[in-house]
Amino acid sequence: MLFSKKWEEVYCTSDQEAFFRAKYILDEQGIPFKTELMNNQLRLSFNNTDGSRAALSRDGSVRDFYKILVKEEDQERAGRILAEQMEGKIEKCAR
Repeated sequence: MLFSKKWEEVYCTSDQEAFFRAKYILDEQGIPFKTELMNNQLRLSFNNTDGSRAALSRDGSVRDFYKILVKEEDQERAGRILAEQMEGKIEKCAR
C-alpha cells in the first residue's frame, strides 16, 4: 500500500467556468488534484437503446458534470478553501 492514495471528491459543478476557477484556486494553493468528467450525453444515449426517445441532443437539457478530487489528507483543507473562494457554490454530483 505504499503507492495507494485515496482520492476524494471535493468539488462538483455543471458550470465549466466555475470548474476552471476551482482548479485555478487549488493550483494556486499547491493542492494536488485530479479531475473527472461525467458526460451525461453518453448516459442519455445508453438509456435510449430502444430508439423510442430522441437520441442525442444538446439543447441545454443535458448537462455534463465536472468533478475535482483531492488526496484524502487534503480534503478538509481544499473543501474549506473552495467553500470560501467559490462563495458556497458547490454542488453534489449524483453517483
